[in-house]
Amino acid sequence: MSAPTVTVAGEAAADPLTHGIEKLVHELSVLPLKGEHLGIAESYSPSHFTLTNYTFWMVVALALTVLFFVVASRKPKLVPSGIYNLAEAGVAFVRDNLCAEVMGPEGRKYFPFIGTVFFFVLFNNLLGNIPPALPGTGTLGTTFMWGLIVFTVYNGIGIKKNGLGRYIKSFIPSGTPLWLAPFIFVLELISHFLRPITLGIRLYANMYAGHIMLGVFAIFMAIAIEHVSATSFVVLPLSFLMQVILRGFELFVAVLQAYIFAILTAVYINGALHASEH
Repeated sequence: MSAPTVTVAGEAAADPLTHGIEKLVHELSVLPLKGEHLGIAESYSPSHFTLTNYTFWMVVALALTVLFFVVASRKPKLVPSGIYNLAEAGVAFVRDNLCAEVMGPEGRKYFPFIGTVFFFVLFNNLLGNIPPALPGTGTLGTTFMWGLIVFTVYNGIGIKKNGLGRYIKSFIPSGTPLWLAPFIFVLELISHFLRPITLGIRLYANMYAGHIMLGVFAIFMAIAIEHVSATSFVVLPLSFLMQVILRGFELFVAVLQAYIFAILTAVYINGALHASEH
């Protein structure tokens, strides 16, 4: 019985496409960052904590975010230019277009939290487009945890502003028939508890899927170069073109997903603030 198994495994290993996809999935999985990965020593894994490849790049993205704003704020000018201009434009966009526009004037006081969400996701997404970096937002652990943070914050704001009783009562819209109220309450409750899950999955799926597509066309290019044939002269340029197009598209998705995550956060906070008006 062992002979057929060896033959199948040998055939799978001999197939360049299968081997390439297996390697791609392995590289995009969460791996402990040990000596074979970027030369990081195993001493970075004390106790039960293990530094993974995604965690490493998330820390790098966080450091770059802090460095960006520290450098941009060192010598503010009356007429901004360069990195200061870029930072001011980003801050103004989040403060005015996300916070104030969604929540009104009172939304500006929630800028620190929403701004942190936006720039954390943005820098992680953008860094993930620079090989060999991986996006810190490319794992469910990170994105789901941010979803839980947003869930906790907006519910805390709603309870503080309206009181626990009125906040829970807001799950049943005014004018709902008494016989229908329990059913609506359960649906609203489920909807609220699904929010951190949908927030996390949406961001994770978009970032992970993009890297899968880039990896697949990179595999096609590698196969065309390693196994030269007549089709290589068609596959290679088309795969390279798709790489260029997808890279540009991934940059757009990186910014778009940061915007979507931040604006949904603002919408949830706004809903919690005005829960008693529902």
